[in-house]
Amino acid sequence: MYRLVMDTAMDYSYMALLKDNDILYESYSLGKNNHSERVLPELEETLKNNSIKLKDIEEVYVGIGPGSYTGVRIATVIGKMIAVMNNIKLYKFSSLALLSTSVDTESYPFIDCRRGNCYTAHFIYQDGILTRLKEDSLEKIDEFFNGLNKELIVKEGKPQILKLLSSKEVILVDDPNSLSPNYLQLVEAERIKKGLQ
Repeated sequence: MYRLVMDTAMDYSYMALLKDNDILYESYSLGKNNHSERVLPELEETLKNNSIKLKDIEEVYVGIGPGSYTGVRIATVIGKMIAVMNNIKLYKFSSLALLSTSVDTESYPFIDCRRGNCYTAHFIYQDGILTRLKEDSLEKIDEFFNGLNKELIVKEGKPQILKLLSSKEVILVDDPNSLSPNYLQLVEAERIKKGLQ
């Protein structure tokens, strides 16, 4: 069974193609503002290099954020499109959970979202199991860092995808058309309209 994993919510984009639990292709690359230009060409090249077609994909997994407003929409839209076109299962996961898999200990994944705020959560990896200790949240950076062991903060790192896929963080989407990103905060236009800083 071919499985495709994508996340574009952070500065680094992630893509993996698996056959069952064997990783055929994996990339973790800095893109920041050009994920939209890179994801589809990368996907096309990946399929070509592994001699398969889009219709051969049987399951799709997408990171829904939180993260960049534009970034979270890229993987979400592409994942929905593939799932609907191929009539296959679509799974969602937190981008913070994906980031947490880059370490083998307790972790506070961290995404700077400007204005002194950050997205974060709390996980522990123990006995081969990734477990969530705190839900994804929007926090003030100063408050987040206060009293926290800095060594547990994870800002970047190549994910270990099998840790995520074997966890309870992966959730089946009943209706692919209903999938929406997890923004966690007001988009820029809404903030301005409501007079927020």
